[in-house]
Amino acid sequence: MELTGIMLFVKDMKTVIAFYRDVIGLVPDEDQPFPENRFFRFHAGACTLCLHSASKPNEGRQKLMFHVESVSAIHQHIKSKGKRLRKLENDDGRAIFDIRDPEGNRIQFYGNY
Repeated sequence: MELTGIMLFVKDMKTVIAFYRDVIGLVPDEDQPFPENRFFRFHAGACTLCLHSASKPNEGRQKLMFHVESVSAIHQHIKSKGKRLRKLENDDGRAIFDIRDPEGNRIQFYGNY
């Protein structure tokens, strides 16, 4: 068995697509089978992140977890997009931090400092 995708139900598709593309840096799938305002896919390593339009969003009941080579680099990248983040602390070369997307879904980045 292999997990191949995660789907989030979102209310404001344009804002959430922009967040994952422009702030987080995920690459949109070149083959989008449905109109952008209904369904949208991103490449996210071994998984696909799918956004599905809904009248009621998931409301932060789940957490997306991304392993990254350099947590400090992604931390700085997200800060450069105008997002307020807590100071990143180095714990023996390992680091971790969480943020929320525009609809309250939690995202965690972990890996080497």
